[in-house]
Amino acid sequence: MSNIANEIYQAIVKHTAWKKRLHLIVETGKKGENISAENSELGKWLKANAATLNSHPHYLTVLELQEKLHIEAQQAVALALRGKLEEARATIEYGSEFEHLSQTLVHNIITWHDAVTGKTAAPH
Repeated sequence: MSNIANEIYQAIVKHTAWKKRLHLIVETGKKGENISAENSELGKWLKANAATLNSHPHYLTVLELQEKLHIEAQQAVALALRGKLEEARATIEYGSEFEHLSQTLVHNIITWHDAVTGKTAAPH
C-alpha cells in the first residue's frame, strides 16, 4: 500500500477515535480530551500536508467536511458541559446533521482511498 493510501486509511481510524472521545464527553457532561478542530489528528494531518494533499481531488471536500463536523461537535460539547445532556445527545445522534456530516466525511475518505489505490467503489 502506498504511503498516501496508508495515511488516508489512518484518517478513518483517527476520525473514529475522535468520535468516541466526543461521545464520551456528551454522555458524561465532563470535559475530556480537547476535541477541537485544531487538536484533531485528522485535521492536523490534512493541514500539515496541504501542499501535497491539495493535488488530490478529494482533499478540499474532506477538509471542508471535517471543519463543518467540528462546528457541530463544538455545539454538542457546549451543551453537554452546561449539563444539557439530552440536547447534546440529540445533536450527534443518528439522523442529526453531525451524523450526516460524519458519514459523508468517511464516505469521501474511503472514496479518496479507493482512488489512490486504484479500486473502484461498488455501485449504490
